Amino acid sequence: MTFVPLTRLPWRRANKNHRSLPHHWVDPISLPRRIDAWRHWLDDQPGGRWLLCQRHPEDFCAALIALWESGRIAVLPADDRPETLSRLAAEADGTLPDTPGDHSVSQHEAAALAYPEALAPASTAVVLYTSGSTGDPVRLAKRFDQLDAELAAHADLWPLTGSCVISQVSHQHIYGLLTGVLHPLCAGILFCGDESRYPEVLAARIQEAGDAGLAPVVVSSPAQLSRLPEHLPWGESPHPTRVFSSGAPLAAEHAQHAERLLRTTVIEIYGSTETGGIAHRRQTQDISWQALPGVQLSLSNEHLTLRSPFLEDPGSWWQQPDRVAPTTDGFELLGRVDRVVKIAGKRVSLDRVERTLADMPEVHEARCVDLDRADGRLGVVVALQDEAVPHQHDTRYALIQRLRARLSPHLERVAIPRYWRFVDALPSNAQGKLDRSLINRLFADLDDTKAPRWLGERHPDPSSCLLTLEVPERLIFLEGHFEEYPLVPGVVMVQWAIELAGESFGELGEFQGVERLKFQRVLRPGVRFTLRLTRRNDGIAFAIDSHEGRHCAGQVRLQAQGGGRHG
Repeated sequence: MTFVPLTRLPWRRANKNHRSLPHHWVDPISLPRRIDAWRHWLDDQPGGRWLLCQRHPEDFCAALIALWESGRIAVLPADDRPETLSRLAAEADGTLPDTPGDHSVSQHEAAALAYPEALAPASTAVVLYTSGSTGDPVRLAKRFDQLDAELAAHADLWPLTGSCVISQVSHQHIYGLLTGVLHPLCAGILFCGDESRYPEVLAARIQEAGDAGLAPVVVSSPAQLSRLPEHLPWGESPHPTRVFSSGAPLAAEHAQHAERLLRTTVIEIYGSTETGGIAHRRQTQDISWQALPGVQLSLSNEHLTLRSPFLEDPGSWWQQPDRVAPTTDGFELLGRVDRVVKIAGKRVSLDRVERTLADMPEVHEARCVDLDRADGRLGVVVALQDEAVPHQHDTRYALIQRLRARLSPHLERVAIPRYWRFVDALPSNAQGKLDRSLINRLFADLDDTKAPRWLGERHPDPSSCLLTLEVPERLIFLEGHFEEYPLVPGVVMVQWAIELAGESFGELGEFQGVERLKFQRVLRPGVRFTLRLTRRNDGIAFAIDSHEGRHCAGQVRLQAQGGGRHG
């Protein structure tokens, strides 16, 4: 099937794909039956705006299209965390459940569910949320004509004939929605997502596509591409046709790393939720950005303005909050222009703080953030070279003093950041951004005196998680507990493992007991440690380690409500 715009209902025109792939792949021809089930469920529901947050692409597509065909609007939260859904509840008339229940639709009922011949181009299709310049969520609506214009540009530059798409990023955001779901849907080709964010799963999906005689296209992000492991058999798998990256600029060494391992072209897309796509590049050949088809650019005095069919008002010029420098065949990004805050009445450039810190040899990257705290002081997240990472209170304090001294010639004392977090790499969401939810998590221990200090996590595979944590010096459990030699009680370590497993894997069930529990070393305030969690059929296994060695390990038995066991 050639490219069909969303307004012409490509899912109702899809042809059978004569390729056999496992059930985690989405075939557009299978969608109408699932769409009709949702349509039948929606017939009994009032309201025109619905929160939609489905992890699996097929469930997401079916529910999204049912909303569209019934004249409703999909409100897409950035994530499915309870606090996010609670905050956005007022933005919608309801939240779609995981499934439409037992609303199976007979052929007769399906025939009665007349679908429109076309969708109105000027109608709102989705409402999305972006972090904006401050990291706080900003609400944005997208019409069908905006989405179709951008999808047509993608189809012009990167046609998908004979391909399939593997997405590592969330379809709840505009980049993942367009590139990982809607473009393959409009092209009538197979696509998948779900657990593909794990490198091992990505390698398996690439192999599945090759075995089916399809050329895979990978939709990824800087965070995913920077962490592609060398040990997986990339060279034995079919290589993708191309890899996309968006959400943040991709470091040159990571672009080279991804192209070498995956043996293909890595294409970056620059844009935002507000503007849609603006430009693209393959930086291993040219660091300049070139405008997407239909996008007009104006570059003057380091300012970028644009006019685009992807904007809410295509005829007006939009001021992009990025500094740029023109090149012979495009432009180069220089950084943001709007990252200036006032601290005690003093204007502070967050970019300048970051650049000053990044000039230090032990600093790989820094991100300065306004925490919006009552004291008005700033926070900094610093990615350090391995040998500079502090592992205990004394070395952490000494490092902070050295970094503050570096900033003191450039900032007044009150403007120097007060809160510091040291990480191996800047945490990022599915779009490769350090957004407000991650910032809140990094600094959550300032207000929660019972939690460890979270510094990042990795998911080597769907059943395991490795968290990097620190023991906050103000941890409430240290009070009155060996005042001359404070340490973390063993029961607290076990409780941390259970609580963080619930955050990593979802609700695991009721506590049934602990087995093979062994404490080997005390855990002191200020110590940096890792918590390794492994999901088991009957609960979790955990281990706490630091540079000193193993502190604690054990297994926690958990049982799902109703007596079921976890697989």
